[in-house]
Amino acid sequence: MFVGSPSSGSSEAIIPPMSRLSSPRKTRDLALCAWMLAGLTLCTGFIAPTARRSVVTMRRQAFAALSWQSVADREGVQFVGGFVKPQDLPKLNLPEICLAGRSNVGKSSALNTLSGRRKKVAVVSKSPGRTRMLNAFRVGSVCTLVDLPGYGYAKVSQQMQDDWRRSIELYLKKREQLRLAILFVDAQREPQEADAQLLEFLEYYELATLVVGTKVDKLSSAQRDRSLGVLREQLELPEDQPIGFSSTTGVGKAEVWKYIERACKK
Repeated sequence: MFVGSPSSGSSEAIIPPMSRLSSPRKTRDLALCAWMLAGLTLCTGFIAPTARRSVVTMRRQAFAALSWQSVADREGVQFVGGFVKPQDLPKLNLPEICLAGRSNVGKSSALNTLSGRRKKVAVVSKSPGRTRMLNAFRVGSVCTLVDLPGYGYAKVSQQMQDDWRRSIELYLKKREQLRLAILFVDAQREPQEADAQLLEFLEYYELATLVVGTKVDKLSSAQRDRSLGVLREQLELPEDQPIGFSSTTGVGKAEVWKYIERACKK
């Protein structure tokens, strides 16, 4: 808050330290308020020039206090473009997360849920195998998401499947900005051999990996726990994986964003 008014001639701004806040919600609320307040004071000139540097610092701290999920919810996810070859992907100088999984596993729906906006950023098709390029999406100034072509669709020619596999492997091996690979698996189905092979590939190249079990809203609570347990056991996953996810209800969205943020800030 400000001590004194513009008419009194006082220009001292006293900002309560964020460390005194006791909850993430209060931190978020103060961050947003501080962001707007700092912008207002800079525009109106109600603070002395010597205090302007403090306001700029406060704005930066306020933005840093926002979680990446909050950034996605506030700014949305911007489509950068679709690229046939990994080497054609632009270098945005941001940590990159790739989304991988079998065709029709729900990657596009998951991306729309993670984007936090009502307007869909990825086209959801009833026909598997429609994602045929590496589609890049920018999340504000925090990270980039790359949706990889789905694999395992039988109606696509073997030649095209081979091309996709080579493209995905080249991307995973050579992309310097890549910080995390998210593998989406269908929680309604038994673990698939292709999923296990991709996990082994990621482990071989020492890439951080998060496994997400989609469509959990279609299962009862008991079925969900059993299915996630089977995936964890047969795919030899850590105790905190897979994360149950639903594009319909939003279950798992916050957990996925928290994992993404932790992985990229290591």
